[in-house]
Amino acid sequence: MAETAKILAPKRTVLLPVLEAGCSLAETVTADDVLGLRKEHPDGLVVSYINTSAAVKAESDICFTSTNAVEVVLSLPEDQEVLFIPDFFLGNHVRW
Repeated sequence: MAETAKILAPKRTVLLPVLEAGCSLAETVTADDVLGLRKEHPDGLVVSYINTSAAVKAESDICFTSTNAVEVVLSLPEDQEVLFIPDFFLGNHVRW
């Protein structure tokens, strides 16, 4: 999230108390993974969690938070293929 905060507010100081800190969920998907998914599903929309890296966000069509995930997916046409990344459990919740 510090990476995204810096992109959104480049003139602001973003503090990261532990440089090695990361997000295990965000680390489960890379921009290359998204590009691979796009090749396999060229008509799919990549809908990615806000906690993904900036590189993944750059390859995504839509970013969501856990609060608005259901609304985001419901706003899409019913026949639209959705590539929901990276949270399997949240994706399962949204699907139902």
